[in-house]
Amino acid sequence: MHRLEAVRGNVELVVLRPPTLQHLRDLLAAARAEGVPFQVVHFDGHGVLAGRPAGGAGWGPLMFQGPGPQGVLVFEKPGGGADHVPAGAVAAGRRRLAERSDRPSPKGPMPLADWAVPVHYARRDVRFAGLRTERRAEVSLDAMLDQLRVRGDDGSQDALAPVGRFVGRDDLFYTLEVAARLQHVVVLHGPGGTGKTELAKAFGRWWRDTGGVDQPHWVIWHSFEPGVASFGLDGLVDAIGTHVFDVRFSRLDPAEKRRLVTAVLTDHRLMLILDNLESVHSMPDPAAPTPPLGTGEREQLKAFLGDLAAAGPAGAVLITSRSPEHWLGDVRRVEVGGLTAGEAIEYADVLLAPYPDAMRRRAHRSFAELMQWLDGHPLSMRLTLPHLNTTDPQTLLAALHGGTPLPGGDDGGRLTSLPACIAYSFTHLEPEHQRALPVVALFHGVADAQVLALLSQVDGVPDQFREITAEAWGLILDRAAAVGLLTPLGAGMYRIHSALPAFLAARWRANDPDSYHTQTELTRSALLQAYAAFGRWLANQIRSGDAGLAFAILAAHWRTMGTQLGYAIEYGRWPEALAIAVPLRSFWDVQGLSEEARAWTDRVRLAVETADGTVPDLDTPAGALWLFLVGEQANSQISAGQLDLAERTYREILQTLQQQPGSPQQQRRLYVSYHQLGRVAQERGNLDDAEDWYRQSMTILQELAGELGMDAVDRAWRTATGRPLPPAVRDYLQSKETS
Repeated sequence: MHRLEAVRGNVELVVLRPPTLQHLRDLLAAARAEGVPFQVVHFDGHGVLAGRPAGGAGWGPLMFQGPGPQGVLVFEKPGGGADHVPAGAVAAGRRRLAERSDRPSPKGPMPLADWAVPVHYARRDVRFAGLRTERRAEVSLDAMLDQLRVRGDDGSQDALAPVGRFVGRDDLFYTLEVAARLQHVVVLHGPGGTGKTELAKAFGRWWRDTGGVDQPHWVIWHSFEPGVASFGLDGLVDAIGTHVFDVRFSRLDPAEKRRLVTAVLTDHRLMLILDNLESVHSMPDPAAPTPPLGTGEREQLKAFLGDLAAAGPAGAVLITSRSPEHWLGDVRRVEVGGLTAGEAIEYADVLLAPYPDAMRRRAHRSFAELMQWLDGHPLSMRLTLPHLNTTDPQTLLAALHGGTPLPGGDDGGRLTSLPACIAYSFTHLEPEHQRALPVVALFHGVADAQVLALLSQVDGVPDQFREITAEAWGLILDRAAAVGLLTPLGAGMYRIHSALPAFLAARWRANDPDSYHTQTELTRSALLQAYAAFGRWLANQIRSGDAGLAFAILAAHWRTMGTQLGYAIEYGRWPEALAIAVPLRSFWDVQGLSEEARAWTDRVRLAVETADGTVPDLDTPAGALWLFLVGEQANSQISAGQLDLAERTYREILQTLQQQPGSPQQQRRLYVSYHQLGRVAQERGNLDDAEDWYRQSMTILQELAGELGMDAVDRAWRTATGRPLPPAVRDYLQSKETS
């Protein structure tokens, strides 16, 4: 739609609603019969291969008779759901893709050869003799399309006009198309700043410009903002009636107005968009002059919308709110989160286009970390990324973490100011919840009720966080999610709005400026201890419990746990560092994050070794951390086939162990080193060397069996191999012990 602006008035676009195969047949036949057949048919969908699983669509295998697999296109059934239609070919603009190969990427446009899409060629050339732009003749259509990629909209005063350029949301557009057709009343809900209003306006423009409504002006925008006399149903009915009818509508009595408006919404294709419905009841603005609705008024509005949903109107009602608005009853709800990774990149392109100095800063490694932190939240991106014109991404990231003030100013409006946007939701929390929530500023990406409960039990934690149970933390976080500050993920975990930590840190500092530094340090220390306990539980789950659950939890927590590991290393908190590093090391392996693991190992070595490379006593907490990470690094080097590096690392460990006092613990560690050096020799094909190393390791196992028993042997074997002691080895050692 954006690109068709180049040929406004010369192209008629018809969107297939509903997108069924029979409807397509009927529409094509009718156009041919009228003598105005379609010149281009664009299938904007996807397909699968018959006889194979349908990939991410989740429909399972498709069964068709015939020789070999068949490609199928996915249309819709009249009542919703997938309709798999065998496809001989499909149409796409692959020549333009080939000629203009740049695609969005985190560092800007990247050339890709992704044009190889099947194309159905007509029997004759397709020409558009009358197609031309309404601009200077020397500007080609291709050049105009390229310009439209980077320019914004015209900024008209239309209520549906976008703020800047709208990007992405293809999946939500499709969801809304189906929901508007089948459920008729839809609530778009999500945290402040995720783009609910812009999505609703864009969908309204889409319906207006593609024949979704009977008249172009029948997309009606009504926002529940301060400045109106009432949020009640009568005011809404008047707004609709005066938009659709002439001034005589105002002379009707309220009951007649409602009947007339209900009839219009039921019998005609019209879209009603109700913006900021949270102001009506669930999250009223305490400073606004318009009071929230009482019980009776809410019931009237609920009944009005319920009647529309039940009647199955030709049009649709789209509602935006920070709350799911459960009081409305059985209506369709669609949650709005951040942009996808690809959409966020595209939006960054748009936001940074006017700022040439931002491009060199975008190439910095920390830009990717900044984008990860912003998590695709459009308002956060719109208010943060332009600062790259004057500020490095790492500085912006530090500000979002709450360490420094955000650069620049704002006008204080809740829809244009990042802090004000968050503050609006925060003020709807109970005072005790407001007092406890600032600790969330110390988390990265995800907060966890169980971890917070552990923090609350640590001696010395500030009073505002003390003795709060996991259940109580769950209630606090649930309430924060209800007002849009967090997003529930399940299992007591909540995704944090990207702008929330900076707001919470600033509020914490403002409320207690004299002791803020002391309070935050005490809380950071308590959080470290909490994550150490959490890490021990995760490690136990990986070893002997539900490793899948542990890794799923780690996927949500690993950024915060990495921060805690860095804090522990900085302050020499070696026991806590080891407790956190053990499950993280397993997670890095599973995720293939070898560079992450190597970097942390190097960081620990710099922290615990002396200037000449001397390793601390391995029986100390610092030495235990060194041995664990360096040993795991050597194991990874074997797995990666880096045998020279692995041998060098194991020999370093062996040399360090040989300098330690003799003890059963030292013997177990020596056994592991001998065994792994034997493994390196075996991998190289040096079987004589391997036999020597293995023989030394087996001698230690025999000594351990005699001194400590088979349980100690089993632990040593598991450390070296990752597997339980084989029965044959157990029998051999027991026979040696007997003899």
